[in-house]
Amino acid sequence: MAVGILHLELRLLSPRSLKEKRSILKPLKNYLQKTHGVSVAEVAHQDSWQLTGLEIALVSNDRSFLQTALSQLSRSLENKFPVVLSREQVELR
Repeated sequence: MAVGILHLELRLLSPRSLKEKRSILKPLKNYLQKTHGVSVAEVAHQDSWQLTGLEIALVSNDRSFLQTALSQLSRSLENKFPVVLSREQVELR
């Protein structure tokens, strides 16, 4: 069994307050959890309204599946939500 962790830093394009940031992040996290079956947590930049740090975890028996699936997640986020990917790192354990 392997665990894949995707570390993302995203720049949010539209919020002008922390409340607006939460209104973007909540559906984004729900989307990832429901459509991709991953666990998501905001781990950095909680007080910044235009920047967020997310960690996304996925478990599988196939390491190549983890690498592919986690890499595709960041692209789907940029297409579906008003975010720009600043940093992406995939870690397999």
